[in-house]
Amino acid sequence: GGVIVGLFLVLALIGPHITPYPFDKFHFGSRLAPPSADFWWGTDRYGRDIFSRVIHGARLTVVMAGIGSIIGVAFGLLIGLFSGYVGGWIDEILMRLTDIAMSFPGLLLAMLVVAALGSNEINAVLSIGIVFVPKVARVVRSATLGLRHIQFVEAAEVRGESNSFIIFREILPNVWPPVIVETCIRLSYAVLLVVSLSYLGLGAQPPAPDWGLMIAKERAFLISSPWVVMAPAGAIVALIIGVNLLGDGMREWLAARKTADE
Repeated sequence: GGVIVGLFLVLALIGPHITPYPFDKFHFGSRLAPPSADFWWGTDRYGRDIFSRVIHGARLTVVMAGIGSIIGVAFGLLIGLFSGYVGGWIDEILMRLTDIAMSFPGLLLAMLVVAALGSNEINAVLSIGIVFVPKVARVVRSATLGLRHIQFVEAAEVRGESNSFIIFREILPNVWPPVIVETCIRLSYAVLLVVSLSYLGLGAQPPAPDWGLMIAKERAFLISSPWVVMAPAGAIVALIIGVNLLGDGMREWLAARKTADE
C-alpha cells in the first residue's frame, strides 16, 4: 500500500514534467488512436494523449483528495476532542448536529454543498471536508470518552491545568492511532468523492485532466475505444486499493505496537 501511494505521490510531484505531451495538446490526425509507440495508452476524441492526461490528473486528484481529507480530519479532531472532554449540553448539541449531517449520504451532502457554493475545484475540496467532519468527530469523541477518566487526565485536573492543556497535552497524544487510521479511510473515500463530483460536472471543469471528468466525457466511446475510459478508471482503482492497503497496514502495526507496550 505504501509503495502504491508513494508512486502516486511521486507522479503528483514530477508527473507533469515527464509526460511525453502536454495534457491539452490536440493531435487531430490521431483521434481515438489505440495504444501505440507514439501514444502509450491511446488518445481521446480530440487526439489528446491519454497517458499524459492520466499522469497530469494524478496531481489534481491527489491534491484535492488530500486537502479535503486534511480539512475534514482537522476540524473533526477538534470537535471530537472538545465534545468528548467537556461533555454535558455542549456534547449533546454537537453530536446531534453531527447526527443530522451523517443522515445525508456523503455524495449527496457534497453535491448540496457544491450546488450552493458553485462548481469548481475549491468548492469540491470544501465539500469533501464538510462531509468528513462529523464522521471524524464521532471517532475522536469515542476515543476521548475512553480517556476522560484515565488517571493521568484526572491528575492534570487535580493540578488545576486548563481544559486546553488537558485536551492537547494529555488526551490528543493518545488518540493519534485511531486518527491516523481514520485519515487513511477518509482519504480513500475522498478519492471517490473527487472523481464522483467531477463525473457529475460539480468538481474540476474542462479541459482539466481530472480522472472522473475524463470518464464522463469519454464514456460514449467505451465500446469502440475502451482505453479512453479504462486508463483513468484503472488509475482510480489502483489509488484506492493502495490507500486501503496502507490503512490496513497502519491499523495492524498500531495494534501490534499497542499490544507490545502493554
